[in-house]
Amino acid sequence: MTTARELFKKTLKNLGFGFCLDALRAARMLGYAVLDIFGWAFFGIFIRYTRRRPLNAGEVRKILIIRLDRIGDLILSTPAIRAVRQGYPNSRIDLLVNSYTKDLVINNPNIDQLLVYKESALDRDYDVAIALHPGLTQNYLTFVSGAIWRVGYTGWGGSFFLTHSLKDDRAARVRHEVVSALEVVGKIGCATGDTSLEVSLTPDGDKEADDFLLSYGIGANDRYVVIHSGSRQEYIRWYPERFAQAADAIATECKVKVVLTAGSKEGQLVGRVKELMKQEAVCATHLSLTGVVSLLNRAELYVGNCTGPMHIAAALGVPVVAIIGTMHPLDSYESWGPWGVSSEVIHKDAGCKDCHPGNCRDFNCMSAITVEDVVRAAIKLLKT
Repeated sequence: MTTARELFKKTLKNLGFGFCLDALRAARMLGYAVLDIFGWAFFGIFIRYTRRRPLNAGEVRKILIIRLDRIGDLILSTPAIRAVRQGYPNSRIDLLVNSYTKDLVINNPNIDQLLVYKESALDRDYDVAIALHPGLTQNYLTFVSGAIWRVGYTGWGGSFFLTHSLKDDRAARVRHEVVSALEVVGKIGCATGDTSLEVSLTPDGDKEADDFLLSYGIGANDRYVVIHSGSRQEYIRWYPERFAQAADAIATECKVKVVLTAGSKEGQLVGRVKELMKQEAVCATHLSLTGVVSLLNRAELYVGNCTGPMHIAAALGVPVVAIIGTMHPLDSYESWGPWGVSSEVIHKDAGCKDCHPGNCRDFNCMSAITVEDVVRAAIKLLKT
């Protein structure tokens, strides 16, 4: 389903008003800058320095970690969460996340309590609060938590709430999101060498996935590939007809079954892929998040766009064929590609590295990726 915001942006693009989007983005960034200036002038200096003192690890009894964005972002933060546990083994560690991502860490051994943003009551007696990604809301929440030591990035507003800040320089100093999150906790003395991902598997998720597969005749000994054609942003999506052709070729060449996954609002998209296929395929569009995790855990391979399920597969050690068009520093495979797993990243340089993909009208970087590119990579990983 297209949101009003996406429709507005798409209309501007179709009318050739890409410069309007640039202006809107620049105005938003200017707004954050002005907010920070006034925040420092009227509020930031007071809250930063009246309570600021060197971090004393021996006084840290209670820690709040904040990660309020999407599925992949939370998974890529699990090394940082583990680093906090290892650095402060005797402290209580609470994790604040969005409701739709909580099941990814529901039994994570490195946290004591899982809190849901806007649903759980937030204590105000933390010693340390850590915002793992830039933003006004999460930086403000570090202050609301009552923490003496507040750590996070300066970008996107609210830096005056922090006592220990890092410059948000991801566009200039490109590194993977795993590294960016680890740099935050490194600011409070945590070791950053262990970069392996984690994701929660649950008995309920296993049963849901098993029952789903058996209902379509896919047993425990059957091999299947998960193909994910959806994503939140249009510029991340490869084309349904090419997904269909690639799925047919992989099923035929490698003698595997095909399971098509998509978000709850992407049934029409995944249905289009199945409709275009010549081979049989199963559509999984209404599984819970824990069910999707268990479904991916049994897969031989993930093939699809750079989105949440790709990061789930990588965390589970499932080989990944990642289709990533954009080369923009904040959205490229260097920042968001599959981490720590056997993978093939399919991307083409369309000569527009400095152009934000949200302004794109032709998606040349995606159209340059061929069915043969994807099938070749999938066969290579399946045979390996």
